[in-house]
Formats: sequence, structure tokens, C-alpha cells
Amino acid sequence: MGMKESRISRFKEDGTVNSPENPLSIEMIRWTFTVSPAHRVEIETHLLDLGLEIQTRGDDVLVVTWDEPAGGIDELIEELWAINAEPFEITHEEFHRVNLLVYHPEETDEADSTAA
Repeated sequence: MGMKESRISRFKEDGTVNSPENPLSIEMIRWTFTVSPAHRVEIETHLLDLGLEIQTRGDDVLVVTWDEPAGGIDELIEELWAINAEPFEITHEEFHRVNLLVYHPEETDEADSTAA
């Protein structure tokens, strides 16, 4: 695999590689943005009604997490801009579940003897 190809490949849960045409699913999105303090409560209420989690930092910075988003991202951004009465910059971060493992301790003879 060449240098250019390795930069655009992504690993799936089973260790195989996803091509750019078949990207990983998004498990969570985190947005960080600054809103007008006059519209902050209205924006928070709208996002909470949609089931998103919100953290506030000061009077105007919001950090929003959206577990397993099902689409409609662009539409939601347009709604937020309309509520705020002007567009604002949003930092958008996507989190993907690449691998999920569960480790269990090995059973020992000592554990077996105390159980008996």
C-alpha cells in the first residue's frame, strides 16, 4: 500500500481496512461553539429537546455531544444559526468506534478453591 493510500484507509472492528467509499459509522459528534448570550437559552432548549447533551462554558460557549447521530447535521446547524439570528463558527469532531474489546481475568486454582 502506497503512502497516499495509507492516509485515506481506515480500520474496521475486524482489523480489515475500510476504503474511503465505505467509511466508518459515526458513534458520536461533539460540537463546540459560541452563541449570542441573548439566544443561548433558546438554543440550549432546542438541543435538549432533540436529546443532545450540553455543557456550558461561561455565558456563551456551548459544548454539545450527540450520540449515534442519524443525519440531519446540516439542517440542525441551519436551525441553530436561525435561532441565533446570525451564523457562527462550529468546531465539529467525529468519534468512531474502531475496536471494542472486553478483557476478563483468567480463572485460577486459588479462585476455584475459595469458591468451593
